[in-house]
Amino acid sequence: MYIFVVIFLLTVSLTTGQPGKCDQTPPQATVDTPSENKGTFQLTVDTKEGGLIYRPDQTYVLILTTNNQTRPFRWFMITVEDPGVDTEPDFDHRTVDVGSLKTLDTHRQSRYSERCYNSVENTDNSDKYRVEVHWVSPKQPQNDRKKSVRLRAMVAENSEVWYIGDNLTVVLEKDINKPLDSPPYPVISVCNLCSEARYEVIFKGKWSRMSHPRKYPRKPDDNGYSHLVGASHSYHYILWQPGDKASPGLKKLAEEADISDIEREIIDAMSLTNGTRTLIRGRRRHHPDMFEPSHSLFRVDRIHHLFSVLVAMKPSPDWFLGATKFELCTDLGWLEESEIPLYPWDAGTMDGISYESPTSVTQPVDSIDRVAVGSFNQESPFYQMNLNDLKPFALLQVRRLAVYPLPEEDCIEEEGMATGDDGKAEPQTLSLREHCEVRGEWGPCVPHNGRCGDGNQMRGSSEEEALRMTCQNGKNGRRVETRSCFMECNENNMD
Repeated sequence: MYIFVVIFLLTVSLTTGQPGKCDQTPPQATVDTPSENKGTFQLTVDTKEGGLIYRPDQTYVLILTTNNQTRPFRWFMITVEDPGVDTEPDFDHRTVDVGSLKTLDTHRQSRYSERCYNSVENTDNSDKYRVEVHWVSPKQPQNDRKKSVRLRAMVAENSEVWYIGDNLTVVLEKDINKPLDSPPYPVISVCNLCSEARYEVIFKGKWSRMSHPRKYPRKPDDNGYSHLVGASHSYHYILWQPGDKASPGLKKLAEEADISDIEREIIDAMSLTNGTRTLIRGRRRHHPDMFEPSHSLFRVDRIHHLFSVLVAMKPSPDWFLGATKFELCTDLGWLEESEIPLYPWDAGTMDGISYESPTSVTQPVDSIDRVAVGSFNQESPFYQMNLNDLKPFALLQVRRLAVYPLPEEDCIEEEGMATGDDGKAEPQTLSLREHCEVRGEWGPCVPHNGRCGDGNQMRGSSEEEALRMTCQNGKNGRRVETRSCFMECNENNMD
């Protein structure tokens, strides 16, 4: 019943009111013109980042106060809006995401307004000296028109004296800095490096009762990470990314910590000219060894110059850690080394508030998104928190081990300029002449369930051998084959 009421009130706050700018004149006012606020009443925002900026999908505290303890206020209203409402009389608030306001249940001083969109107001006529309201910033990336969000307050001492304007209005600009867990370089569509590289990726778990005490699992002996799994891949390949639906492989990984299906998806996408190149696979870690790093090696080339990885968290409804489309090709050559923090993502397939909360299938399935940091459910480990408040759940480190230059005769300049994600022209690209086919030895058996039983083996020509070879038909020397295999189950691989 409580959840229903909250949803109903939030729905009312977003769907009632009139188009255009909110008239904050208090209904009890006997005077139409606001008085001059000489700094007595003030609206402030705890942005944590410092300055008048906000980050998408974060929770901020709005504080409405009087600076004179002999002059409380009785009525108030706080509205969040797009500044464009000033110039458009018929402004449709439903078409613009400015986030949402949330009242604080512990204070019972505010309620959702039925007069205006995205507004809260007083619940009674008592004297007030301080009111706190939460604002959850817009979720989706915004274009230039929507970068600004305005928070506007009204306070009234009585029916004849009320205030708006100076000290009661705050305009915030969207923070253009990258999220804390972003790779160091933006993704580019074409890599112009005439070489290949070998890398090591290292996953270092940091989730513990000391670093993340709120709602930490009651049975830590059951805690663990899945195997590290991922791939080096091309620009057009997507293993996972925010806003997309989880693949069947990601669903199984996030819900069951089982990498078998997502490994199959990666292997099936292997291609010389697109898709994936190397399957990334590192050891899983369980309590009490969750701080032990998980390693894997992989190769990249000018086609497959990005990598993406995933690690499931258990216990959790469907949460995972990872990086997507991590760019390794830079103007200065192959990236030497980088380390980024990791925070939980929600696969969108199972409902659940906390690590151990009862779960149910999400209907309909949601898109991949951050776990509800800033949640207003007190059972959440992230209750009323910002991403900046969280310590990383893991660190992901990538290190370049070697670079293999390609023969000069295999690098041919092509005319024209390519464009990156930002629409800017990239340097002239190089094309690699294809090489002839050379087979290699079969690799180790990789079980579908990550431990033992049925699996697959892969083989292909070595990169070094292919780079030295050319053949008359001009075919590429690197070929990959897979075949079924079986790994015996024993005490060493059953866990």
